[in-house]
Amino acid sequence: MVLGAHYDHLGMGGPSSKKPDTVGIHLGADDNASGTAALLEIAEKLSANRKDLKRSVLLIAFGAEEQGLLGSRYFVEHPLVPLSSIKLMLNMDMVGRMNAEKQLYMGGAASFDGGMDLMKSLGPQVGINPIVIAYDVGGSDHVSFYRKNISVLGFHTGGHPQYHTPEDDIAHINIAGEKLVCDYIYKAIVSVASREGAILFVPEKKN
Repeated sequence: MVLGAHYDHLGMGGPSSKKPDTVGIHLGADDNASGTAALLEIAEKLSANRKDLKRSVLLIAFGAEEQGLLGSRYFVEHPLVPLSSIKLMLNMDMVGRMNAEKQLYMGGAASFDGGMDLMKSLGPQVGINPIVIAYDVGGSDHVSFYRKNISVLGFHTGGHPQYHTPEDDIAHINIAGEKLVCDYIYKAIVSVASREGAILFVPEKKN
């Protein structure tokens, strides 16, 4: 299994900024310091509870996501382990703005067998409302894995007006909400890593 998040953002702005005429530090607190922080928090907990895992978990912080998934694309073209051994990739991109309804969105849950039911069942255990989407995998680093026929889960807490602007700063981060995100994703990893039998990729059926 792979758990990942991208650590790059937009620097001083540029054409990808929602304020392209503004030169200023684009802090990227939600996009994607939130995912990077979650990666570190979950890594610490996984390390402390290795005995609970029956499968290996590879932790990756990707660069150059904002330039077109360059970091994750490089990884799947030059993997550190055989791609055939990677059964599920979980990606966290913008997980710091949980709303009052405690919603966590995820795409790709139907790309592995039993994924939809599992991800729905974990919500009440943590106290969040998971919005479980079958496919619609989005545009972040997990797409690089999905294109290689690897099952994926892409997590985020939703868009906001500060996206890709200098105003995406820590004042807007829901720290308690991000803690719930970490708890949920940790439970998902342990559940999948401890299950009996193979994790099977399920491609989307095109009409």
